[in-house]
Amino acid sequence: MDLGLAGKRVLVTGGSRGIGRAIVAGFLNEGARVATCARGEGSLLGMADELGSNGELHHQVCDLADPEAVVDFVAWTAATLGGIDIVVSNVSAMNARDFEIGYEVDIRGMHTLIDEAIVHLEHHAGANVVAIGSRAGSIGSILPAYSAYKAATVSYMKSLGIRHAKRGIRFNCVSPGDILFEGGTWADARDHNPAFFEAVLAENPMQRLGTPEEIANVVVFVASERASFLTGANVLVDGGATGGIQL
Repeated sequence: MDLGLAGKRVLVTGGSRGIGRAIVAGFLNEGARVATCARGEGSLLGMADELGSNGELHHQVCDLADPEAVVDFVAWTAATLGGIDIVVSNVSAMNARDFEIGYEVDIRGMHTLIDEAIVHLEHHAGANVVAIGSRAGSIGSILPAYSAYKAATVSYMKSLGIRHAKRGIRFNCVSPGDILFEGGTWADARDHNPAFFEAVLAENPMQRLGTPEEIANVVVFVASERASFLTGANVLVDGGATGGIQL
């Protein structure tokens, strides 16, 4: 299926590892032009070295907790790519108890990113924003601050989807379940707390955790014109682990 993303100008935050890296790779594989950021220069350089041959890829160091840095990154992306068509807000503090850090990154950082990018999204066919949420926002978890801010992310994208629908800009949320990748939370649990890891596996109806690529595949589709009537939605990608029904 041709997703019609060739040549699209895509901004992805947190693209150096895990889900963000897979999202960058997914867009590059579709022929999109991508600009991404992360806090660590080393991880960005490593990602660029591995993925740069797949297509046009640009990167810059940026801390989403720093509003001025976010403003600069959006302006740099627009100048580098000649505009912005798609924004993927991927960075999260994922902090268990510190509401201040979660707010600075997950809410204020995301809001600043979108607020600065939206002027570039206007008047472009297929313009849209995808925020990476979490299953934790739908069920609650042992990470109260993280769960609260991910629930807020879904609500925020729903509201923006309604507000900007007439302008032709779509806003959606993709919420992963438990995702396994080297260097991530669940890889650490697998290596250092195997009993807990096995218990989490047993709770998932598919008896496994997801991969970053499985999340990226959904994000790329949601951002494409193949999903042109989808806005204000929250797409759970969790192997059926969330028992509730969205009505």
